[in-house]
Amino acid sequence: MTTRPESNSDRGSVMPMTVILIAFLMLGSWSLISASQQWSARREAHAAAAAAARAGAQGDPNQFRAGLVIDPEAATGRAQDILSATGYTGIVIIDGLSVTVTVDVPVDYAFPSVGFPSSVSGSATAVVQRGVNGQEGG
Repeated sequence: MTTRPESNSDRGSVMPMTVILIAFLMLGSWSLISASQQWSARREAHAAAAAAARAGAQGDPNQFRAGLVIDPEAATGRAQDILSATGYTGIVIIDGLSVTVTVDVPVDYAFPSVGFPSSVSGSATAVVQRGVNGQEGG
């Protein structure tokens, strides 16, 4: 019976591959977590902007029936009230019967990194409509 001579050349050959694989898995996990946190902040920004724009576009129905444009001070106040309730700040622009709100929301990363944005913004526009479904009448 013959035996093979032991060769030490294969010892430890799996270690570099394992280290590289673990490094790529950690990098991928870090990227997915950071991207999901940024996506969540962007979704919050859009939701807050949409709610504030809708609140700003709501006004006195009697004024709209008379053909008056929206009161900029009241619309801005309503939109800012919604933004302050959400804890964010934003810019409200009134143009005729449309209210546009832009909100900046900070991103709270679990693993902060250089080059990632510290905040994301969301914008929404609401237009004043007559009646509940956008049409006056019963």
